[in-house]
Amino acid sequence: MTESSMFPHSAAADSGISFTHETLGQRVGFGHGRAAELLRAEVERLGAERVMLIASTRDTANVDRLAAVVPVALRWTEVRQHVPVDTAERARAAASTAGVDLLVAVGGGSAVGLAKVVALTSGLPIVAVPTTYAGSEATDVWGLTDSDGKRTGSDRAVLPVAVVYDAELSRSMPVELAVTSGLNALAHCVDALWAPRADPINRAMALEGARALATALRGIVADPGDGSARERALYGCYLAAVAFASAGSGLHHKICHVLGGAFDLPHARTHAVVLPHVLAFNAPAVPDLAGRLATALGHPPVVPAAGPAAAIGALGELYRALHAPTALAESGLTAEDVAAAVPNMLAVAPPSNPVPVTAANLTALLTAARTGSNPAVPAEVEQAIREQTLTDRVAASFDGTADPRLRMLMQALTRHLHAFVREVRLDAGEWETAIEFLTRAGHITDDRRQEFILLSDVLGVSMQTITVSNPANGNATEATVFGPFFVADSPEIAPGGDIARGAVGEPCWVEGTVSSVDGTPIGDARIEVWEADAAGCYDVQYPGDALAGRGHLHTDAGGRYRFWGLTPTPYPIPHDGPVGELLEATGRSPVRAAHLHFMVTAPGYRTLVTHIFVADDPQLAIGDSVFGVKDSLIRPFDRQPAGSPTPDGRDPGARTWTRTRFDIVLAPENR
Repeated sequence: MTESSMFPHSAAADSGISFTHETLGQRVGFGHGRAAELLRAEVERLGAERVMLIASTRDTANVDRLAAVVPVALRWTEVRQHVPVDTAERARAAASTAGVDLLVAVGGGSAVGLAKVVALTSGLPIVAVPTTYAGSEATDVWGLTDSDGKRTGSDRAVLPVAVVYDAELSRSMPVELAVTSGLNALAHCVDALWAPRADPINRAMALEGARALATALRGIVADPGDGSARERALYGCYLAAVAFASAGSGLHHKICHVLGGAFDLPHARTHAVVLPHVLAFNAPAVPDLAGRLATALGHPPVVPAAGPAAAIGALGELYRALHAPTALAESGLTAEDVAAAVPNMLAVAPPSNPVPVTAANLTALLTAARTGSNPAVPAEVEQAIREQTLTDRVAASFDGTADPRLRMLMQALTRHLHAFVREVRLDAGEWETAIEFLTRAGHITDDRRQEFILLSDVLGVSMQTITVSNPANGNATEATVFGPFFVADSPEIAPGGDIARGAVGEPCWVEGTVSSVDGTPIGDARIEVWEADAAGCYDVQYPGDALAGRGHLHTDAGGRYRFWGLTPTPYPIPHDGPVGELLEATGRSPVRAAHLHFMVTAPGYRTLVTHIFVADDPQLAIGDSVFGVKDSLIRPFDRQPAGSPTPDGRDPGARTWTRTRFDIVLAPENR
């Protein structure tokens, strides 16, 4: 099973989410202190007249109160964990003899489990009133134990038709039992995440159930009398059970069923002890899903690579807070039992488990669970824990930053930089090479050359920033990179003037309009234009302080503009420094597609920085070195014969010249 097939991410929206989810039909009633009222209503709704009340002798006071409101024909108190076959047979016979028409199970998983196996052969409906967090009441799974071990199955006949949840009934449950029972429910959540029929719906319920249980169990340990915490635990265990019933039984439950059936280990405690080890076993194979579980358990969100470490750590922290049991040996499991159990577990291990199960890795898992060792975290997960801890520590160092935007930027930068180092497994030599590269970029940078802008350009960061900062707005002209060669306070030219100022190249007539997205002409808009000469050089690259190939002008009242410049030609960005070495090492061209720069400003409108590109430039097929080309910005530059008349009567001499049109549409400011 791959993680992408297990959990649709946002990318799945492109291809459609496809799955089948089946929901079990059941009435559920919640009400603090209302168990008797809700139970009576369900019995009356079902028209039952002879009820078999199944409950142990552990909490007779609560059971007596419930028995008083329903027509009890038979009260059954022989309740044993794992439902031995002989107990089940006696209960079935008694139900038949008494002529009962409804089973009411009050208690934990053992009471509900017994009701299920009676219903399995009799077809009698069940109403469950849980007093623990076992969750059996919301599943169609049954189990029986005999000398050969525990057998389980699923059948709609054993799903209780109604469930009554009342936190008051669980108030007398000792904290230690509440913890193990709650962790058993949490195991339902975790198993449902990667069980054979896992889908987005049951995973969502499983994660919400895990969130509720983690919060509730902490509350119960802190204050055993906290009714709201116990109520939240019931809510969590119900979600856990529904998710589990829908997703099916995963590796965790297969392991625990073998242990319980073969060695009569306590049900809830066994699940509680085994859970961290199964999580550590599977989490590395499903990092994103593990990260979601970690968040549900209270861990801050993490990048997918850190998901396994975060989930294992979050569960470990919860166990420490709950003083949860950690060793199966305390329940009597021996090393010999482990060896005997492994073959039986291998026989029932789900083929869809995220990590292939072998005798060796299963033995290691069980041995760690038996001895109470820390979960057998693979070395790569331990390494991920260390790496994520460092990332979290560095990000947290910015928590005190007063400026919230700066705080967000620095913490996001930290996480993404660390994620890059971790993804590519950067070694010390590569890091030193990168530092040396940046140092040389700094040394070559001066007032005329900005190597860091070039680096940002060739990595596409400049273009991505422009894209993010200039959201689409109707038919507004697209923005592109600013480039390193803009000069403020360029000379103004009159309409139809020439920005070339002696720069060498083929003359080019440029005209167009500036308007708003609704077509309104924008008068007096300021247009800055700059470009390279035929040799590919900007004036800032000339010796001295000459100004050429740049200028600014304003639109007229009708939003029109026109000027002479040079026909753009392809040119290489400066590539005699570190950025050029990078391009050469990666086999990339340093050449920019032929273009003419524009920056257009007008009050009430978003400043536009853009280019136009030459339609027949061969470099377009090769690629622009800074990723500035956009299809909407490509324009025909029509070449005119030497001696042909020009729009303004200018004589370009015995030379060809070109003309193009670029109509500019500005987006409203702040939109």
